[in-house]
Amino acid sequence: MKVAVYGFGNQTYYREILKVPETLGGEPPYGGSRMALEFAQAGHEVSLADPRIETIDSSLKQKLIDAGIKLTGDDVEAARDADVAVLFTPFRSGLTVKIAEKIIPYLGKDAVIATTCTMPVLVLETSVKNILFMEDREDIGFSTLHPAAIPGTPQHTHYFIATNELLEEQIVKPEQIEKLKKLAEDTGKEAYLIPAELISPVGDMGVVATASAAVSALEYYAISKSVLKTTKAMTEFQLAQAFQAVSSIIAKYGIEGLVKFLSTGALKKSLKSMLFDKKVQKVSFAAMDFLENISDVEAVIGSLDGMASCFEPKEKTFLSAPSPMLISYMEELAGEDVTRGIVREALKKLYQGEGK
Repeated sequence: MKVAVYGFGNQTYYREILKVPETLGGEPPYGGSRMALEFAQAGHEVSLADPRIETIDSSLKQKLIDAGIKLTGDDVEAARDADVAVLFTPFRSGLTVKIAEKIIPYLGKDAVIATTCTMPVLVLETSVKNILFMEDREDIGFSTLHPAAIPGTPQHTHYFIATNELLEEQIVKPEQIEKLKKLAEDTGKEAYLIPAELISPVGDMGVVATASAAVSALEYYAISKSVLKTTKAMTEFQLAQAFQAVSSIIAKYGIEGLVKFLSTGALKKSLKSMLFDKKVQKVSFAAMDFLENISDVEAVIGSLDGMASCFEPKEKTFLSAPSPMLISYMEELAGEDVTRGIVREALKKLYQGEGK
């Protein structure tokens, strides 16, 4: 296959900030350039585009050149007749959309554009719909080739590929998914097919929270069933409400808001009354231990009381109603097309900005 990779990867960030060689292992280049290198070593025709290509360490570039990779600062040049375009570009930045818009006319027939940890693939696909229509390129599919680890480290043993599951409209054809799956497996990586909506929560850095939340949900369901004897519907609603409240506070008010509104003292008192079975409730008991030893966290992030006292919310918002339920009610009130249009435009605004 002909593959175009966009984004060399910030090697200074990997080496000097994350200290990847010391903490995770492997060797440079890391990131998009490592993905390109492995694709080329697997026998694919690879181009790597980066606007800063002339400033990158020559020894790193030579590794790629020796593997047969074409390096360029021209996005269009890399895209010509490519079967797969991989975007290893900045997170929450309009740059990802701009590159996609630029290269769409030049990609090969039935090509697939794959995001990595750049932005949710649904946001990208929605953002370029007009270009697809205007250029008559609705043959192009959208998915992910998410490394879910830093390429170039021993931890990178897999790729997450986004599917149409849970989506009302297809964004990628089965044969395009197979292209990505083959590309991943040709490099010796395992390919996981995951619903597009879940790629970011599972594949990005927030997975540490996603995993904790998922395990916590299963744990609470077990206790609810064995001890509390509550109905499945009630348990599920309480879980959704709890997670929605926490995520809404963070989304609207940030970590300071979380500290302000969720008193550690109140959490400890309430949680203590819900500790029944240490063997089953490992997450809950660990949470209690965390709350009892919160000073360990304060040593890193500073005084929680100080954070709370300095924070005052300027705007009010809804916190605890599960969002799919709200959207369902909005569809009843305003109509399905209007509601979904608003949600799509809101997502575009969220991810195409420069971030907070």
